[in-house]
Amino acid sequence: MTARVWLSLVRSLPGIAALIFSAWGDPLVAGWCLVGAVWADAIAGWCARRADWRLRSFGAQVENLADCFCFVAAPAAFVVCVCRHREVAAPIAVFVLAGVFRLARFQVEGLVRGGYRGLPVTYNGYIFPTAGLILFHWPAWNSLLVWSALLLAVSALMVSTFIVPEI
Repeated sequence: MTARVWLSLVRSLPGIAALIFSAWGDPLVAGWCLVGAVWADAIAGWCARRADWRLRSFGAQVENLADCFCFVAAPAAFVVCVCRHREVAAPIAVFVLAGVFRLARFQVEGLVRGGYRGLPVTYNGYIFPTAGLILFHWPAWNSLLVWSALLLAVSALMVSTFIVPEI
């Protein structure tokens, strides 16, 4: 295996931890793991740019799957952990499909005019733990309606066509 593949697999560890802690019902640790996944992704991206790794390679495919795992599946599990409503399954399904679409589109298009078309999935590593923290402090808002609205709004942003500048 190449260094890029190893780096992609290792940087997935916070996403794996987020899934595990979500399954164990510990949203605080799961949320911190999601934030850690964002930082691990940023470090891996920095290393990839310094090493000038190609966008279309086996390592890039592993990277895309790691993104799906860390920033689509793990946030979905986090929402299930904190929301506790069965009815959240439908908005989660829309969210997962939007995330897969967003990642596939990036694999084909890459950067567009110096940015990303649609909201990058990486932002989910900040959006959902932040929402969980806010809603924890305002329990009256911690409802199926709020989580469903957030999932659907983020889904719409991921599949949108606006350009998010690369930082």
